[in-house]
Amino acid sequence: MKYCRDCGEPYKENENWEELQETLKDYNFLSRLQYVPSCNCSEIKAERQALEEEKALVRERIMNRVRKFKNISVVDKKFIESRFENADMSEKHMLLAKRYAEKFIEKNGSDVGIILYGDVGTGKTFSTACIANHLMGNGKTVLALSLNGYLNKLRSEWAEAERDVLDHVKNCDLLILDDFGSEKKTEWVIEKIFTLIDTRYRSGKPMVISTNLNFNNDRKLCEITKYFSIDGKDRIKDRIKEMCYPVLVEGASKRKVSQDKFKAFLA
Repeated sequence: MKYCRDCGEPYKENENWEELQETLKDYNFLSRLQYVPSCNCSEIKAERQALEEEKALVRERIMNRVRKFKNISVVDKKFIESRFENADMSEKHMLLAKRYAEKFIEKNGSDVGIILYGDVGTGKTFSTACIANHLMGNGKTVLALSLNGYLNKLRSEWAEAERDVLDHVKNCDLLILDDFGSEKKTEWVIEKIFTLIDTRYRSGKPMVISTNLNFNNDRKLCEITKYFSIDGKDRIKDRIKEMCYPVLVEGASKRKVSQDKFKAFLA
């Protein structure tokens, strides 16, 4: 008697055994067809394998898009390794980020984003990377941009590069702008950043931003207003305010080599 290797259920005799004996009597493999699984483990395994293959294809398509924008993307080894499983989930902003990512998948998208703001090294980029990897792992397209890289690309390639990037900005499931506000301020820079954000705004799709600039609702205290306004116009802040829920990320800087890590290296 044969048994299923997965669940242990005994095989049953093939309902078509008599017919197969007559049809395939000259074939050596006939005896292997007499008994068939009584469970559905093989179907479940096949479905699981097909799903994994589909996910692999989706991940490959995503990475192909990422590679195209490598010189303006923040996606690197550290970014890819940033996952909720590796995070300190006692931190409020990490809990919120995970909840956002899970709801994004559950509801197949979102029309609201997040702006994570706070001091340098508090884990804002890590949070956005965790969101991105959770979404990409579930088949969503994410474009994570370094604004400095994007602006440098525009300076060298001009209109063609802008059209190409804005097309992806408009169509990806999630846009991430990392280290927002680290660019050298000029009217040209402000105009290009507004065009980028406005393109996303008009697509009706979400955006996640990390910034060291204060995003206080009080105009006098809001560093984004001070940094990006021209002639008293707060177009960039107003767009972000409509699109993103503000989250203050507090705590001591994590950007330091741990004592344990250094001792391990010296050992």
